[in-house]
Amino acid sequence: MNRIKVLSEEVSNKIAAGEIIDRPVSIVKELVENALDAEATKITVIIENGGRKKIQVIDNGLGMSEEDALLAFERHATSKIRNVEDIIKISSLGFRGEAIPSIASVSRLEMITKDEESETATKIEAEFGKIRNVSKVPANRGTEVTVQRLFDNLPARKSFLKSEQVELKHITDYMHYQALTFPDIQIRLISNGQEKLNYPAVKDQTQRLSAVLGSGFYKQDFVKISAKSDQVEINGYIAGLEESKGTYDDYRYIFINGRFIRDRIVIHSIRAAYEPFIKKYRIYQQGKTPPYILFLNIDPELIDFNVHPAKLEVRFRDPHLVHSYLKSTIIQALLGYQESKFKIAKEKFDLTYQGGSPSILEKQMLAKKANKKELRQMNVILNELYQPDIFKSDASEGGTTVNIAPLEQRAIPADLYLPPEEEVVNPWQLHNSYILVQSEDGLIMIDQHAAHERIIYEKVFHRMCGVPAESQKMLFPIVVDIPPILRPTVSIMLEENPELFNMVGFSLKTFSGDSVVIDEIPVELGNWDGGEVFIEILSQLQDEYKETEDFRDSIAKAVACKAAIKAGDKISRKEMLQLINDLFACQVPYFCPHGRPVLIKFTLTDLERKFKRI
Repeated sequence: MNRIKVLSEEVSNKIAAGEIIDRPVSIVKELVENALDAEATKITVIIENGGRKKIQVIDNGLGMSEEDALLAFERHATSKIRNVEDIIKISSLGFRGEAIPSIASVSRLEMITKDEESETATKIEAEFGKIRNVSKVPANRGTEVTVQRLFDNLPARKSFLKSEQVELKHITDYMHYQALTFPDIQIRLISNGQEKLNYPAVKDQTQRLSAVLGSGFYKQDFVKISAKSDQVEINGYIAGLEESKGTYDDYRYIFINGRFIRDRIVIHSIRAAYEPFIKKYRIYQQGKTPPYILFLNIDPELIDFNVHPAKLEVRFRDPHLVHSYLKSTIIQALLGYQESKFKIAKEKFDLTYQGGSPSILEKQMLAKKANKKELRQMNVILNELYQPDIFKSDASEGGTTVNIAPLEQRAIPADLYLPPEEEVVNPWQLHNSYILVQSEDGLIMIDQHAAHERIIYEKVFHRMCGVPAESQKMLFPIVVDIPPILRPTVSIMLEENPELFNMVGFSLKTFSGDSVVIDEIPVELGNWDGGEVFIEILSQLQDEYKETEDFRDSIAKAVACKAAIKAGDKISRKEMLQLINDLFACQVPYFCPHGRPVLIKFTLTDLERKFKRI
């Protein structure tokens, strides 16, 4: 009896589906990319229950004849490849021949399609790998694919699907990627009967960027870049060198030949370009790469997309060419940006300048280019122009007065709690990021951001377990407009969890359309920044929730991260002591909410070994 057997078509299709289809967004991706390759100018995606109940993709593309439609259900059938050379030069998106049969093998699939030459449309119904019916129906040119009962024949795989919100987030992320890449195509997303996205076609990509990321994108510290060689073209935006804490900090998008890509070579070239500037100005202290949105067009003969089932990775024929060209392009853009910022900083050094005080980056630029005498003069002037003070508002009969209290004069409780194991003596700050204290048998180094994040996380989480909320009332209610890229999933979170937002310390009086009205915020959010911090919290909240699906844990992490002091923030000795005391009062003082270490201890023995004393 033969031990080696040829697999049946049903089993082969399921194996192919396992490589291609792992969740609803995989189906959306395959069908949308087929629509794009069919030259569609309008694409509508309709889903129910995060795509688990229904996925429908409608386009006005070229469509197919009955013969082509039936061939599309055969494995290795494609309109894009005729020979081996076509594989090497492939520049389309959805050429994979297994897509339609793979989807059909794990669902109930219905396709209605019509090309320009056909008088009527072809309707094909398939169920778990078998074509059940073929008929003629009236329809316009284009293709409509409906997928239902996903993974009903594979209950184990179905059990791995996440909640509706998580699956919706994956789909909206993908739709945003396509919207950014193809501004000349109308893209819509409808979920449970509600329109979540609608991006009309535009000719200018800057308009689409504004529509997807919000009008505030162009107000941020971003640098436009554009470069072109015979084989590589680069366009897009990279972050400047100002240490930003805004909504766009986590936006790192790379698109290569119309595809969203996570490529290590490209990411490394971006980091390598920024590295000397990061070291020079001590920005992005936590090792993060600054944000960027980059569109690369590369000669199809120099790139292979078929190294990853979902085509999220690529292989370059000449990796050094791409790496060096992108790196040099970014370096040149940052050098021009640096020179421009230095000129502005010099203007602000003039006391007659009326445009505002220098930023921290501008002060650094001036200091690094000045001699010692100039530096002493500048420090006197800059200290007058730029003071890290805290503003407190008091009501009076004549209106509102503002009292200024220096950072070192903040009220600190007199009865400081000191951990019984260690007596904290003379803490001091290293590079405005780490707190060093002497312990009985050595040295403790504390990451100030991670420590404060842990403190706030536990406070916020305890509130959702019954501890009364601590909030501060706004002088005037503030209206916060939610950026388009956050609206689809954030609106659901706000509608379904109002009591948890209240427990945290937010008072959201009304929510209508794309705006939230807020009149109370958690007491920890000292730097409210006109409501921008709330948008940052929402952005991180949806990312956290996608990972944990625990809303209480997610919102506690999001608030803690945005409310905590940052690496680079100067704090007083009293504040250091308070931070240390609060940290050791936590249930889990040794790790931040994301699992990073909060403190490191060096014993005298460790130090003596380093100095070869023992």
